Amino acid sequence: MTTQVEHARNGIITAQMEEVARSEGVDMGSLLSSVAQGSAVIMCRDGKTVGIGKGLRTKVNVNIGTSSLKIDPDEEVRKAIIGEKYGADTLSDLSMGGDITEIRKKILENTTIPLTTVPIYQTAAQIGLENMTEDDLLRNLARQAEEGVSSFVLHCTDSATLNMLKDKERILGVVSKAGLLPALIWHQ
Repeated sequence: MTTQVEHARNGIITAQMEEVARSEGVDMGSLLSSVAQGSAVIMCRDGKTVGIGKGLRTKVNVNIGTSSLKIDPDEEVRKAIIGEKYGADTLSDLSMGGDITEIRKKILENTTIPLTTVPIYQTAAQIGLENMTEDDLLRNLARQAEEGVSSFVLHCTDSATLNMLKDKERILGVVSKAGLLPALIWHQ
């Protein structure tokens, strides 16, 4: 499967790029350049196309998702439906509790706008931080892509960066839960 960025880097204008340029009122050449450079992305799902990034209008994303303490799949689906009804451009499912695959399936069945996930959340919830491997994370990411997820939030780092941060005095700790998980795994 060729991605929008690969098409843009090869100078190929896709139907999705044409749709974004038309709906955003931007020049195709500028959009093609922004996508090729990675300063804009095109998210697609069920015939819905959304451009996000440089030179494009501001978008609204709705964060939804269960925790290990509050698991109500129907409530998350209701939130997703309400978000889409009132104009959200995208959804992010941040679920970390319950049957996350089933929750995501219900969200996908009841909405049409692009959906983003954080694969490390489901991997950690199902396998546990102490047992999770890179292969587990990659398998989960591939499974979610096959299910129809439009994009992923990935928190990537390496031991050199983590070692540098360990020796530096920080004003705050890691403020992103998904960013904290790789640091916790490394620190064990």
